[in-house]
Amino acid sequence: MSSDDATLLKILTSGCDERIFLRPETDANKYHLNPLKYEGLFHRGSCTCGTLTPSGHETARDFLATYSDATHDAMVKDQAKRLQALLRATEEDQFHVYFGPSGSDMMYLPLLFQAMLHPGQEIINIVSCPEELGSGSKAAAENAYYAEWNQFGARIPLGEQVSEEIQARVHFLDARAESGHIVDRKQAIRDLIAKHPGQPLVGNLVFGSKSGIKDDLAIIDEFREGVMWVVDMCQFRTDRTLIHDLIGKGVMIMVTGSKFYQAPPFCGALLVPKQWTAMLATKPAQVAKGFEHLFTAYDFPTALPAVREQLPAFKNVGLRLRWEIALREMEAYMAFSQDEANGLIRRWSQVVTGRLAQSDYFRLMPNIELTNDSIVSFMVLVQGRALNNAELKKLFDSLVLSRHEGLRDYDRIFLGQPVQYGEKSFIRLAIGSYSVRKQLAKKQFDPTNDLQIIALIERAVKHLFEA
Repeated sequence: MSSDDATLLKILTSGCDERIFLRPETDANKYHLNPLKYEGLFHRGSCTCGTLTPSGHETARDFLATYSDATHDAMVKDQAKRLQALLRATEEDQFHVYFGPSGSDMMYLPLLFQAMLHPGQEIINIVSCPEELGSGSKAAAENAYYAEWNQFGARIPLGEQVSEEIQARVHFLDARAESGHIVDRKQAIRDLIAKHPGQPLVGNLVFGSKSGIKDDLAIIDEFREGVMWVVDMCQFRTDRTLIHDLIGKGVMIMVTGSKFYQAPPFCGALLVPKQWTAMLATKPAQVAKGFEHLFTAYDFPTALPAVREQLPAFKNVGLRLRWEIALREMEAYMAFSQDEANGLIRRWSQVVTGRLAQSDYFRLMPNIELTNDSIVSFMVLVQGRALNNAELKKLFDSLVLSRHEGLRDYDRIFLGQPVQYGEKSFIRLAIGSYSVRKQLAKKQFDPTNDLQIIALIERAVKHLFEA
């Protein structure tokens, strides 16, 4: 490894929590991946556990050549401006960008906002699809530390309360019934809102969960006042027109650059309509001091100087690098026609679901037609019995840690990790922006390796569970 790549690896694996740490015995993180070891890897994962891509590696080298502490502040502002430019509906920026180490960290911000707007009051936090959100999102929704390490490289008390000044009562609404069918959560949300009149409410919806589930966002129109709506789009597998619509309705949007846009983990952001920032700017900000072990002053826009003063001026170089990789990828992907890109993704989904449906080893998850086209979720069967979560983890490890023959230009694979709901579990295949735009550039749809990866899963199931 060159000295530049050694420096690059050190930066890429800094500035977040222990999920990005490399284990000495494997030189890989908990997901069996090393950000620099992307050669020969056919990536169909749907979660934040990716590697660099060839273009991402090029961006990272450019970053190393130009970044300095003196440029940090300007880079934060530049990255926020570029994200605004990519996602805005008009020439005027309609939202501020709040940064954070990961998508899970974005769950803390609405609690902080409501605590500033309604000091001392209990916050009712409604969270949709908790089993299909990021691994730390449930704890963060409860105002608890979800990790053992923070972006400063310091230990934090896992499971303990973040801020003693914030009292949050959380209501989790399951994504799926025991049958696997997607639950309609609208009435449960209505009932909770009606049950807590006058209390500060946060409504956390999801649009594109780990299996691509989309909440019915029409519920937002029913309660335009009295609820702080937040939509988790951390997979970032959505059209810009929906983002424009939600921002126009005053809805906050959680995004990450490390899922569909394939930057290395982790990089989160919350898109906050400017009217919310304007309201927060008029309120005392002392409660933000309770988040000094999670956020830096640079994570908040300059429009909130009082909040920034409560937080350390720590320069998170790893976060800046990961967002730079994500933004360059977004800019390259969005240069293509949205209709063309969506058409290729839809075609990919049809090929993958069609091949899975032909096999006795797979069963597509119910209501797959209601989920995002870029993720295909399915159970794995052995003689008609669905493998449980422990068995799927064994299958996942075997597939990801092995070398494989029969793939074109690749000898390793990665797929979405098992997701558990109740006593059952499923795995996923997902396509990312780099793969989509490379096929668009060649004007050639090529599912050869996708079909082969399904055959490899079948072979692994036979070997592991039928031998």
